[in-house]
Amino acid sequence: MYDTIIIGAGMSGLAAGIRLAYFDQRVCILERHNTIGGLNSFYRLRGRDYDVGLHAVTNFTPRGTKKGPLARMLRQLRFRWEDFALSPQIGSAVRFPGVELLFGNGLELLEAEITRAFPEQADNFRQLLTQIIDYDDLDEEAHSRSARAVVSATITDPLLVEMI
Repeated sequence: MYDTIIIGAGMSGLAAGIRLAYFDQRVCILERHNTIGGLNSFYRLRGRDYDVGLHAVTNFTPRGTKKGPLARMLRQLRFRWEDFALSPQIGSAVRFPGVELLFGNGLELLEAEITRAFPEQADNFRQLLTQIIDYDDLDEEAHSRSARAVVSATITDPLLVEMI
């Protein structure tokens, strides 16, 4: 007999199961695939593994950081930093026909890239960053707005909205 049944052993299902188990819930996690991880796993074709999942940890922060999503997740799931082989991403890019934006773990490179590729949107992007920094995740009204709606309210170039 289980208190909770979770369908799907992706990252969210596993995290929910761990949290519930910490509060003495008897949890059963059901997964149709032959491995856990959901979209953050791999598939095998002709004897070769293909990674289809997580390639970079966004919001990466150095070990010992007390705030932010990564620190919160580690704390809530009672994992130690040492349980993972985490390292910051080297860099990423968003490419659309005719334009490319490079970015890393900090905002400086992305801001410089937007200023270079979309100079008329540079001030709007800085305004968007201020809104994001001041975001209150306890504000119920904010939960009903999509990320696209928030970005589009400040960024006026449709291509940049798509890229963000």
